[in-house]
Amino acid sequence: MRCCCKTRCNSSTIQILMVSVLVLTLTACQSELPEQIPPSGNTGSVASSGVFKSTIAARRVPSIPKSDARTADTEPAPITDLWERIRSGLEMREFFEQPDVIAERKAYQNNQSYFDLVSERAAPFLYYIVEELEARQLPLELALIPFVESSFNPNAYSRGHAVGLWQFMGATAASYGLQQDWWYDGRRDPLASTTAALDYLEDLYAQFDNDWLLAIAAYNAGDGNVRRAIRKNKAARRETDFWHLPLPGETRSHVPKILALASLIDSVDDFPVELSTIANTEPLTIVDVGTQIDLSQAAHMAEMEIDELRALNPGYLQWATHPDQPQQLAFPQAAAQRFTLALQAIPQEQLLTWDYYEIQPGDSLSSIAAKLATRVDVLQRVNGLRGTRIIAGDTLLIPRGSANPDLLSTIPDRPGTRAPVTVPDSYVVRSGDNLWRIAKRFDLKSADIAQWNGIDRNSVLRPGQRLQFHTDTAQASTNTANPATITNSYTVRRGDTLGRIATRFDVSLTDLLRWNKLSDTSLIFPGQSLLINGTENRLN
Repeated sequence: MRCCCKTRCNSSTIQILMVSVLVLTLTACQSELPEQIPPSGNTGSVASSGVFKSTIAARRVPSIPKSDARTADTEPAPITDLWERIRSGLEMREFFEQPDVIAERKAYQNNQSYFDLVSERAAPFLYYIVEELEARQLPLELALIPFVESSFNPNAYSRGHAVGLWQFMGATAASYGLQQDWWYDGRRDPLASTTAALDYLEDLYAQFDNDWLLAIAAYNAGDGNVRRAIRKNKAARRETDFWHLPLPGETRSHVPKILALASLIDSVDDFPVELSTIANTEPLTIVDVGTQIDLSQAAHMAEMEIDELRALNPGYLQWATHPDQPQQLAFPQAAAQRFTLALQAIPQEQLLTWDYYEIQPGDSLSSIAAKLATRVDVLQRVNGLRGTRIIAGDTLLIPRGSANPDLLSTIPDRPGTRAPVTVPDSYVVRSGDNLWRIAKRFDLKSADIAQWNGIDRNSVLRPGQRLQFHTDTAQASTNTANPATITNSYTVRRGDTLGRIATRFDVSLTDLLRWNKLSDTSLIFPGQSLLINGTENRLN
């Protein structure tokens, strides 16, 4: 029995082993068979499951050259133009065909000079604004608010005392952390004010139930006005969206203007407007000096014109950075490198060549001069004083080492005190010049200079090259008796207003507005050409 059992056991074991070997063999053979591609009628549904799609791709890749394998999934070309980047981030297209938006778009689409102006003003700062918006995942229509609020002028000042690109009122600016003192106004600083403006807009967006149109309206009119308009419509059982609210006229047009700009940028090829290319790269480098520095000294170290440095750092109100904070300066990339190298080689005490002194009760010019080792006539000349009368609480510029007469030729400009610029007939390029810098120096537009001289706006200028300025400014300013009978156009200068131009050329303001298709609220800017001789009564 035991022997028989043992024999059966061995036989069973052998059978089990044989079956196992057979199973393993069949499994191995099956793994070598090609996978079955589903019938063409089912490829979509099967591929969507991810099973066959991945295994087929895995099998076919080795038979395709590496360079060809990527052609089916080519990466999109990088965006090189900032306008294209803005276009890709627009999120309010559903409102682009509203009647009010269409009406505002018609006004913009025939105003090429406006786009030339704001594009040039925006070029140094727009990249930063777009970066901040994308980092916060906000719609890029918001980048266009400064185009409407201030025509992208960091020094814009409204009748209501709003200031800067984003037109901040003093109290609102302070509540969002913008510093405002004698040395510095954060409302004028494009970078600092952008941070505050986006914080404010996000708060308004949350306050108005995630409605961007109401948030933008509240940014312009104040959140209280928008809330009152909503309550009024609710009480009358009317719609409470932006398009139905009884808001102030300025706000009623403000939001459609932003949307009109966005829609025009979105489909710019469909309209008679050209947008000057703005590179999709950061044009500026911020250098933290770590101490107070004269702006004229900083410009010299960076091999820049002082006006160009001021234009990039409009938050500083005086001749130097802040004694405490901020002490940062924005430079073009190449200028930042020059400045940084020069900064390493100059002792810190040489970075400030001017001091300021706050006049105390009982002070006189002679006592101040004696106290600060300078002279009364130097203080008078530096501070533009005609006599010796001074007022306690005012400040005086005090040149360090004032015995050096060369310092008197570098008296820093205070904002708003610069005299109108005289534009020559031509200009000889100096080392370090570019069209933008030359245009700023003479209150012109780089596009105009390029056109007058038949060169590209990005052309590299050669020292000694002569540029022609084809402007009527000099001629118009000399024909004071009745200049409108001699010339047909006038180039706007710094400080001009439509009323002053009308008076200067002995024409009515109504005629001036009609000839140039302007309204009494239209903005004019240095370098703009105005018709000042109507054909109906001047050219016949």
